[in-house]
Amino acid sequence: MEAKYINPFIAGTVEVLKTMAFVRPIAGKPYAKKTDDAHGDVSGIIGITGDVIGSMAVSFSNACICHIAGTMLGETIDELTRDVLDAVGEITNMISGVARTKMEKEGVSVYAAIPSVVYGNNHTINHILKAPSIVIPFSTARGAFVIDICIRKTREAEKESASYGVQNHKTKTEDPDARRREADAGAANRRPAAAEGASPPEADAGPVKRPDPPQTTADRIRLLRTRLSELVAAREAMSRQLAEKPFLEVDKRRLYKKNIPLFDARIKRLKLDISALEMLEKLTPDKLDNPTLSSHFQHYGRKK
Repeated sequence: MEAKYINPFIAGTVEVLKTMAFVRPIAGKPYAKKTDDAHGDVSGIIGITGDVIGSMAVSFSNACICHIAGTMLGETIDELTRDVLDAVGEITNMISGVARTKMEKEGVSVYAAIPSVVYGNNHTINHILKAPSIVIPFSTARGAFVIDICIRKTREAEKESASYGVQNHKTKTEDPDARRREADAGAANRRPAAAEGASPPEADAGPVKRPDPPQTTADRIRLLRTRLSELVAAREAMSRQLAEKPFLEVDKRRLYKKNIPLFDARIKRLKLDISALEMLEKLTPDKLDNPTLSSHFQHYGRKK
């Protein structure tokens, strides 16, 4: 497993959690994992295909993901809820999106599946490839998590195969503005050139430390728009599967029907968040510090 296929996922993990949850994860020493055991209480899993093939999982301890989800939602969360599980799926999708953007800038064309979420004591992770995976442990102030990657270069005979359960949702969309926004989000914290060619996972320090991403309102809007486009693409893919495949497996059909309303709710919330940030961006510091109320005919107590 080449480091150039692993480093983008490490970089994507750090970038997503710093930007979306204000969490500063510290990478530990990578190691090989030869079992299906998940190193966490809840895991998000996503398949990858294209010029490379395989899958990536991110597994969180309960304390860690409750803190991350609570920060993202602006709430205090102490136990696994539907919102927490949704957050795991979204984080998995965003990490994959940033990693794929970085790969595509290096000429590696990749696609991704709709992420799945698994939780419970002693749950397992079944990678697409039946091979040892590389695990990168991370620590945070509120608990630990790992990313678990099993990926390799695709053989020519596999490139046209559709047997891996991966939908062809290309990272870059046909909308030029969406493509620009996604590229901007991936480039917000580009790893120095030397780090892209870093030594394989046996290196003690993991990925090269990068400077903190900018936390401006414009940066956050760009990332939210990227997240929105990915959620919309995933929602449309599920709808398309339901409409075009009358003999779709029963379990998948039930899952898609259950997930579509959840995606609709998350899409609606993202649109509201983006609108609020865009409104705040237009306000000057003086207006924020000294708000004024416009007169209205309902202000009955005002003296003329």
